[in-house]
Amino acid sequence: MNGTWIRLTRSELHQKVWAAPIKKVAQELGISAPTLANACRKHNIPLPSAGHWTKIELGHKFAPKPLIPELSGNEAVQIHIRERLSPELAAVGAEHPPQVPIPQDLSHALALRTEKLLASGKENDRKLLVPKMGAAAHLLVSRKQLSRGLRIMNALFLTLDERGYVVSWPKKKEEERLTVTVDGEAVGVSLQEVIDSKPHVLTPDEEKQPWRAPKWDYTLSGRLRLSIDRVPYTSHIRASWADGRVQIVESCLGDFIVGLKVAAAAIKKDRLEREEWNRRWEEERRKEEEQRRRAEEYKRKAEFVGGLIKNWQEANRVRTFVRALTEAASQRELSDDERQEIQQVLDWTAKYADLLDPLTGLPGSVAEFAHPELKYPWLKHA
Repeated sequence: MNGTWIRLTRSELHQKVWAAPIKKVAQELGISAPTLANACRKHNIPLPSAGHWTKIELGHKFAPKPLIPELSGNEAVQIHIRERLSPELAAVGAEHPPQVPIPQDLSHALALRTEKLLASGKENDRKLLVPKMGAAAHLLVSRKQLSRGLRIMNALFLTLDERGYVVSWPKKKEEERLTVTVDGEAVGVSLQEVIDSKPHVLTPDEEKQPWRAPKWDYTLSGRLRLSIDRVPYTSHIRASWADGRVQIVESCLGDFIVGLKVAAAAIKKDRLEREEWNRRWEEERRKEEEQRRRAEEYKRKAEFVGGLIKNWQEANRVRTFVRALTEAASQRELSDDERQEIQQVLDWTAKYADLLDPLTGLPGSVAEFAHPELKYPWLKHA
């Protein structure tokens, strides 16, 4: 797991949360207020009640609730902190979240279109609604949570429109996912009901053919989770806001909209980095290809020149033989027919030497060196 850990005692954390509001303490520790509250509940550390700090500001005084020692004797508290955002993403995320009202009635065209698709939808194997035709992947909830989910999406769409973001869900492509264009980047969003799962316990009938039984049993939780889809893993940005013990998705819409800006910036950064990586890779590939081509061309020319030298040496060897044969013939008493036959050998061998010798027809001999495509036409297209 990436990130770092905060390590302190229950007593230290108890003193901190009773000395300042939990949001301020969380900010000092570098974590979110819900994360800090969950850590306190997990370690049985009492927290001030709602309105405590308002009463303190009005002059009231309250003693901290006592910290009861753990029965296990473990007084250590460890809180995980995810890797921090890069400075540029942190700057984007510092924007104050807008207030997002939740109208009771649907008015946004995309919310109404989603309602039309899902109102007559069917339940999948997990009891979540899916359209009979097309798809509405941005809202995946049970029939019981449909009305709430539509109101949340409707409020989100209206606020996004007000802020100048473009919400797109192509009508001609029902399988196309809904996206929000933020600062030129398309960001996928979705609202889903959380499904609880547990290993399936075989029934007596299923034990006879266990391979036919499901591996898991799924239960609708009634909790919703609003997500930003496909954010770069390495960006370490927050990508989901869900119902919890205290918060509900409706109260997180402002933070979610700020999160969309952070996600768009992260997606853009990741895209530019990948484009730069691809550009460098392509440049390296071209360099390697050029080096390979030059090496092959060098080898071809070396082999070509080596062939010329070999033929030149062979031509001189043949000419040496012609001279030796001529001298030997002149020293012998031969009949006219014999001399004529030897002369035939000498004439043919002399011509053979000329054919071998690259210096005899020099321009033609070296043409292939400078213009290999004349001999190998396919090199014109290489």
